[in-house]
Amino acid sequence: MRHIMVTGPMGAGKSTFMRSLPKPQGNFVIPDNVPDMMLDHSCELKGMMFYEIDAPTATGKAWINWLKAADIQLIVGNGIEKPDENFIELWNYLVQNTPDIKKIIILNRTKKITKKWKAYSAENIMCVDIGKTIDEETAIASENDILTIVNYLEEYNES
Repeated sequence: MRHIMVTGPMGAGKSTFMRSLPKPQGNFVIPDNVPDMMLDHSCELKGMMFYEIDAPTATGKAWINWLKAADIQLIVGNGIEKPDENFIELWNYLVQNTPDIKKIIILNRTKKITKKWKAYSAENIMCVDIGKTIDEETAIASENDILTIVNYLEEYNES
């Protein structure tokens, strides 16, 4: 069972990503040796445990064990914009504190990787375009893009 942490700056699209994961989903199993924490949208999917932690929480010292419990870290960024200081700070924190954990950047709201994001290595970047808007504050991502990421993670999970 692999744990997949989804993190990123506020407003980058973490909740949209989590909300867009395909159904059916199972119950999330908390990893060993982590403090209690409320988790939005956490779920089991195809043998993987997905959980979301926003950037300010992720960089708090009390939650370091949640970062280390992940087998893979998905770091969501606003793909329309260049990496902002919040993304850069989070990325640097994760690289420094969890260097052995696989990291994948998920660019939200776009279909292409711009030059400013390529500095982070194109092989670790995937895009998630806009799907549909549910209401003024809620959206889901492109189903095809989410399935591509889930399939990639599933293949990695089996290796």
